[in-house]
Amino acid sequence: MVLREKFESELKELKLKVIDMERFASSALNKSYQALLKNDVELALSVIEDDKKLDKMEEELDELAILMIAKQQPVATDLRHIVSAIKIGSEIERVGDYAKNVAKTAIRLSKEEKPFVNEAVGEMHATCMKMLDMFNKSFMEENIVLSKELAELDDTVDDLYGQEIRKILEMKHPESATVNENSQLLFIVRHYERIGDHITNMAEETLYMIKGRHYHLNE
Repeated sequence: MVLREKFESELKELKLKVIDMERFASSALNKSYQALLKNDVELALSVIEDDKKLDKMEEELDELAILMIAKQQPVATDLRHIVSAIKIGSEIERVGDYAKNVAKTAIRLSKEEKPFVNEAVGEMHATCMKMLDMFNKSFMEENIVLSKELAELDDTVDDLYGQEIRKILEMKHPESATVNENSQLLFIVRHYERIGDHITNMAEETLYMIKGRHYHLNE
């Protein structure tokens, strides 16, 4: 009984580490977007520097998970929860990497000395932030319906990505300044498209954790 209580306590700690990582990555993404809107180089640089903290958080999550497996030798549902936490942590770390990439693009665009305004990017950002919030709830509550609803929002991100790509490709004889802005826009929408994919992967792992079977929500 004591061993079971110890395991339950460590499993709760592991899940909280996942949530801490999600909140950190969500904050980083929001800061990157604000840096983009405001030409805020200092804020963008802070996101880039803080990415090391998210890497460290993932390391700590993995260490706890490995220790739990080594000590408790869990099977079935218990093992599934641990393995899913490891995989979700890896996906969150990738979200953080793409948030850092958005921050780097914000720095490059700051040289234009004018606000970055793009309705599609704003919508992609808002959708990804909503997806992260839904993941948080679905993971902690083990909510199957919410996990599936989250994945459906990725279609919105994909549609906006395709829309912006088509717009840029259809432009004829753009000026050099516009070419530079468009190339940076391509990077931004690609980063958000990948963020949406990684959050969907997080939802898939949550469903596996709950149900014990694999779902392919990106298809």
